[in-house]
Amino acid sequence: MTAYGLPPVLALEPSDPAGLGPYRIAGRLGSGGMGTVYLAEGPSGPVAIKVINRHLAANPEFVARFRSEVAAARRVSRFCTAPVLDARLEGEPLWVVTEYVAGPDLARLLREQGPLTGSNLEALAVGVAAALTAIHDAGVVHRDLKPANVLLSPLGPRVIDFGIARALDAGKGQTVTGTILGTPEYMAPELVSDAKAGPPADVFAWGCVVAAAATGSSPFASRTVPEALYRVVHDTPDLSALDAELRGLVGAALDKDPAARPTAKELLSGLVGREEARDTARVAGTVRLDLSKLFGPTVQAGAAPGPAGHGAAGRASGARFRLPRRPYLVGGVAAAALLAAVLLVPGMLPQGPPEITDVLYRDDFGSDGSGWWKDSGTAVDTVHGYTGDGRYTIATDFGSSSRKGRAPVNAEPPEHALVSVKTDFAAGAPSTAWGGVYCDYSPDEEHPFYYVAEVRPDGRARIHKSAGEDQVDLTADVLVPEFRKSGAVLRVECERDGDRVRVGLWVDEEQVAAVVDGDAAGAKGKPAFGLAVSKQHGEETDTRLYFDDFRIGRLP
Repeated sequence: MTAYGLPPVLALEPSDPAGLGPYRIAGRLGSGGMGTVYLAEGPSGPVAIKVINRHLAANPEFVARFRSEVAAARRVSRFCTAPVLDARLEGEPLWVVTEYVAGPDLARLLREQGPLTGSNLEALAVGVAAALTAIHDAGVVHRDLKPANVLLSPLGPRVIDFGIARALDAGKGQTVTGTILGTPEYMAPELVSDAKAGPPADVFAWGCVVAAAATGSSPFASRTVPEALYRVVHDTPDLSALDAELRGLVGAALDKDPAARPTAKELLSGLVGREEARDTARVAGTVRLDLSKLFGPTVQAGAAPGPAGHGAAGRASGARFRLPRRPYLVGGVAAAALLAAVLLVPGMLPQGPPEITDVLYRDDFGSDGSGWWKDSGTAVDTVHGYTGDGRYTIATDFGSSSRKGRAPVNAEPPEHALVSVKTDFAAGAPSTAWGGVYCDYSPDEEHPFYYVAEVRPDGRARIHKSAGEDQVDLTADVLVPEFRKSGAVLRVECERDGDRVRVGLWVDEEQVAAVVDGDAAGAKGKPAFGLAVSKQHGEETDTRLYFDDFRIGRLP
């Protein structure tokens, strides 16, 4: 998993489009029964584009419903949703554009990290209730609310795919592909008997989603579809993992009788108070998730849920229950500060590296006395040192799976620098060998804190963070276009600004990755720069890189 659970962007396949209308396609985010979702660069920034499968786009009835549902979805306010921004409703292919949310879906979080607890669980409940309020106020019904349709970002949960499921509806609870419309363990009982999906069905799904967030799975989770449908209609769910107040709201939402369930607005009132809930936009704008708790190194998969309550689920209107105000409701500068990391995605980055104001340090390795570390003399096959032919080399061996070489800079190191070096991968396992440039901000030897912008032999790149025992990939492994194992020039920008560090990576003239790390309070030492190589622990094939034309430039 990448830092803060950022989803990997998959490389485009030959059949994928390079662009759609004014949008430049950057990579794949995923695919499903309705279509493929791409990350793209639009006129105003990153977006997600869902391209409808051809066999559906060829169905006139589907196209008519699709147009109707897109029009309805565009009326939905932005409260805790990924709003519809654009769409192509005529011709081929059909597609719909939504705001891009840089975070994983709740289903992935539960699968990889375990349940939510404390203020994060409450923030999820509030955010999804606010989203349903906006969706229902626009006259839209989601119809397929489930953890996979709830994305998690520093700015709170975002509900996606609202209303679009209706385009797949062929009547009697079936889709045009003959499968059940909805996810059985999140379907309301009335939908099992072919009743029309209305707002109460979304409220029921909200109760399932919140219960799943607290325990790891839906209260009606089953091995088979018939079993799930039976349990939805007949079972009383176990909600003991929820605290008493939240348990009462979830229990009311899961009432078998749709008329007895609270509305989405009543859920919101029960969560934040009647007066607070009057302004849905304000509530939605202040909901935040603490991603350091969700994806930090101390979070373990299968973590226990929050304090368990006692007794059966209550049956009452959501308006009767009120949770006290929680830390997840923040505002102003404090809210903005919670954006811990911002990932910039390949295909959406400036094409050329920044211009330096002056060269602080350079070395062409023509002399083996320029001050870099050398361990066993000058030789082309030395483990770590000068080669004697105008290069510098670092290799791993059986005793060390990673090595670093620090540039011997005597000048005052800059807070904003561009480091460049020519690289040659001489050896290494294609998918587990790494080499590149590091920017070090360690306050002392006992508290290491540095970033490595690196590539591997199969043409992938990443930005990695090392802070003590914590090792975090801040980006996914990004495909480098036309990568050369020999002769590629890496350029790495490092900038420290208070407790934030920005790192960008160019391979030759194209920027392939960049990240702003807002969790850099431990980066207190003077900046230092150098070279690094590594291999996967236990890998028998050693990594070796040769380096040439090393340079540190100062940036404004």
